[in-house]
This record gives sequence, C-alpha cells and structure tokens, in this order.
Amino acid sequence: MTILYTFARRSVNAAIPKRHLIPFIRSTFRAMANTTIINPPRDPCTLSNYNNWLTKHTTVDVAVDFKRKVLHGTVTLQLESRTDKESKEIILDTSFLDIKEISVDSQNTKDWEVKDRFEPYGSPLHIKLPSGAALGSIVSVQIGLSTTDKCTALQWLTPAQTSNKKFPYMFSQCQTIHCRSVFPCQDTPDVKSSFDFKIRSPFPVIASGLSTGATDFKHGVNGEAGTLMYTFKQEVPMPAYLFAIASGDIATASIGPRSLVATGPEELLATKWELENDMEKFLETAEKIVFKYEWTQYNVLVLPASFP
Repeated sequence: MTILYTFARRSVNAAIPKRHLIPFIRSTFRAMANTTIINPPRDPCTLSNYNNWLTKHTTVDVAVDFKRKVLHGTVTLQLESRTDKESKEIILDTSFLDIKEISVDSQNTKDWEVKDRFEPYGSPLHIKLPSGAALGSIVSVQIGLSTTDKCTALQWLTPAQTSNKKFPYMFSQCQTIHCRSVFPCQDTPDVKSSFDFKIRSPFPVIASGLSTGATDFKHGVNGEAGTLMYTFKQEVPMPAYLFAIASGDIATASIGPRSLVATGPEELLATKWELENDMEKFLETAEKIVFKYEWTQYNVLVLPASFP
C-alpha cells in the first residue's frame, strides 16, 4: 500500500489537483480490491508456484530397492488452490527424478512436462490444469516415480560400512533443498504439510513420523528377501526438508517415557546407556523454555559410524 501511494503521488501529483488526489487513491484501492492479486513466492530456492497451490497433505508410498539403490513408487499431493481458477498449472520441484506417470483427481494425464534443469535448483515439473480450480478447493495429484543414481538426498551404505558387516543400510538427508530428489514437492520451508509414510523394505524402517506398524508381508522372488510395509503418520505439518527415512539392520530401545533410540544391534546398549538418563530431562527443560512438545514422541536415530 505504501509503495502504491508513493507511486500515485509522484505520478499524478502534477496532473491531478491535490483536492482530488485522495479520492483518486481510494478509487484505485477499490479497483485493486476487485482484482485477484497473487503474491509472488518469497523463497528464491524453490521453482514451485506455491503462491498459487499449497500442499496440505503428502502421502509417500515407495519401496526401498537395495540392489538398484533406488526408491520407487508414488507420491500423492493434496494441493489447495489459492486462486479462483486463475492458475492453469501446478509447478513442483524435482531433481534427478525419473517421472513415470501422473494422475490428477484419479484421472491419468499426459499434459505434463519436466523442464530443463536450472542449477542448483533442479528441473521444475509442470502439470497443466486447463480449467484451474476454485479458490480453496483441493486437487489430488499422484505421481509415479523412481529416484536415480544422481539423487542427492539418499546415502546407500554397503554391508562392509556397517558395524556387523551383515546388511546394507540406507538413510536420507533432505536438508536443505534435497527432498526434490526423492519425490516432486514444494521444497520450501514456506510450505508445511501433514504426511503419511508407506515404506516397503526387506529391513526395518525408521521415519520422521509416528509408527503405525508393519504389515502386508510379501515373499521375495528370484532369491530376494521378503518385504514388509512399514507405515508412519505425521499429523503435525512439516516442511519437505524434514522428510526422513532410514532402513537397515536397525534395533530400538526405550530411552524415556516418550522416546526411543534406533541404531545398529551392536550399538544399542551403549546408546541406550548414553541417552536414557537425560532425554526426558532435556525435553522437560525445553518445554519450560518454549512450549509443550507437540510431536508425541521424541526419537533418536544413531547412524553407522561410517556415515559421511
């Protein structure tokens, strides 16, 4: 408002008598009120148009393939329209992803394109919506995908890099803008969504959500190990960079009334001893300084010593 007022004064002061200036500005503001104004995104590190579409919920349904060193499956984004049919496309961040297929509101679409890479931000995924969407309405976008060997968010350790040398290990690190190399998203802290995790793996899985169990065992084929579906739920909205998973020979132990430690079997007793007498004290002290801990559990993942 200040900028417009200054502009109006400097631009029209010579042409409009002062007694008419205020009515002129008021009429200008009324015209603005009748026009849809879309604020530009304030985060320069995302290529997404989150000013037009806002992710409200994210479901990540992927399998961990230790042999190929990839995650493959789908991500489903529930996006709220922030315009009244003015925006005709959804733009998401991606980086080194293999996009297989896309559906919008359960209808398969071919009207999408991964644009050229723009370093260091990746390749924007453009999904056309010719009719747009009403203000406040939700559009469901499901994307079939696979990570690639250029993924910057996943680290794959060989059995030799773990303490007992028995099994491979995988973990993610999405900070600061690397979640876009795991799945298409609005990769900015300006956007927070709730999450559902569905991670299929031959080894135990840890994720940045509350565990809801392991189900649906599937036998392996061609000598491969069987897999379980590990599910997690994060009801407190979080930015994409806090998406985190790990899978491998992982054991857990209680280190407090609302805390677990997860690490390799050989390190479990030592890490439990290190943390169990202090973890709840840390949480209680932090709550006195800021606010009650909202995420129910505070769990700790201790990675293999060879992590970079």
